[in-house]
Amino acid sequence: MPTEREINTLYELSQADFQLYMTDRARGLVRVLLEEVMQAELTALLQAQPYERSAKRRGQRNGSYGRDLTTSLGRLEEVQVPRDRAGQFQTRVFEQYQRRQGEVDQAIQTMFIKGLSTTAVGQVVGPLLNDAPSPSTVSRIFHSLDEECAAWRQRPLDAHYRYIYLDGTYFTIGYEDAYEKTPILAAMGVKDNGERDVLGFMPGDKESRPAWDECLDDLKGRGVASADLWITDGGPAVIGAVEAKFPGAKRQRCVVHKIENILARVPKSKQEDVRNELNRIFYLAVNRDKAQQEVEAFTAKWQPIIPDAVQCLLKDLEDCLRFYDFPKKHWRSIRTNNYIERLFNGVKMRTHSMGAFRNENSCLLIFYAVIRSMHFRKLSLPA
Repeated sequence: MPTEREINTLYELSQADFQLYMTDRARGLVRVLLEEVMQAELTALLQAQPYERSAKRRGQRNGSYGRDLTTSLGRLEEVQVPRDRAGQFQTRVFEQYQRRQGEVDQAIQTMFIKGLSTTAVGQVVGPLLNDAPSPSTVSRIFHSLDEECAAWRQRPLDAHYRYIYLDGTYFTIGYEDAYEKTPILAAMGVKDNGERDVLGFMPGDKESRPAWDECLDDLKGRGVASADLWITDGGPAVIGAVEAKFPGAKRQRCVVHKIENILARVPKSKQEDVRNELNRIFYLAVNRDKAQQEVEAFTAKWQPIIPDAVQCLLKDLEDCLRFYDFPKKHWRSIRTNNYIERLFNGVKMRTHSMGAFRNENSCLLIFYAVIRSMHFRKLSLPA
C-alpha cells in the first residue's frame, strides 16, 4: 500500500497522465538528437565545423528551416533542419529514423541509464546515420547535451518570485568503487505571472546546512532577491539557510510533513481521530481564525492524553498556518511541498529499473532530461 505522503504527492497523476508525461520527456530527447545528428551530416558534407576556417571547406551554412516529423512517441513540430547556401544538403535522418525508430527509441531509453557515455550516444547515432559514427561526431553530440544541461543550470533567474519550494531527496550514485545514497536538493518557483519553473538542483551533503547554504547562494548568484513565501519541510538546515540568506523571509511549513510528525507521537488506536481533527485545522478551516479555533479545541482535548503530539503541533505553528494569509485559491498549492515532491517522483519512476546512477553527472543529466520539456500548469494570480 502507498503511504499517505505518496498519495498526497501523486494524487493528480493517473497512469495515463504519467505515461503522457514520460512520453513528452522522451520526445524532447529525440528532438535534440535528431537536430544534432543533422548538424553532423552537414559538417561531413561541408568538411568543416561551424565558423571553422579550413582550406577543405566545401560550402557555407545557411540557417535552418522547420519540419514536422511523426514518431512512435508522437508528432515533433518544427524540428530544425540545417541548410547550406548552395542547397546541396539533403538529410537522411528522417528516413533512417522512420525506418529504424524502434531501435533508436530503445537506445534512447537506455542512454541515460548508461551515464550518457559516448558508447551509448553512438548506439543512437549509428542507426540514424546508417553508418558507424566517427568518434568526433559522437563526442560532439555527447558534449552538446552535457553543455546544454550546464548552461541551463547557470541561467539567470528572476529577481522576485511569488512562491519558492525547497526540498531534497536521495538517489543512489556510484563514486569509484562504492555506491552511496546522495541527496539532490532542488528549488521550484512561481513567477509573478503565475508560471512555474524549476530554478535549480544540485547534489548535497546529507541535506546539511552548508549544502542548503550553497543551494541558496546559487539562486542568489543567478539573480533571486526575494520571494513572498518559501515552502519547506521542517528540517532545521533548510530553515536556517533561508533565514540566513533571505532575512525576514516568510516561510510555510509543509503540512503533510507536519501531520506525519504529529501522528508519529500518537498511539495507533487514536491516529484516525487525531488525523481527522488535524485535517480540520489544515484543510477544512475557512480562514486562519477558524483554524486557530480548531487548534485550541485540539489542544484542550488531547493535551491530557498525548501531550507530546500537542507540543509537536504547537511548535512552529505560525509557519504551518502561514498559507492562510495568501489567496484562498492558492492554499492547495502552497500548504505542502507536493509540487516539488512530484518532480522527485517523476525522476524516480523514470529511473526505477536502474537501481542506481553510475555517476553523479548521470544523475544530474537525467534530472535535466526530465525537467527540460516539463509543462507546469500556470497558477492563477490575483490582478
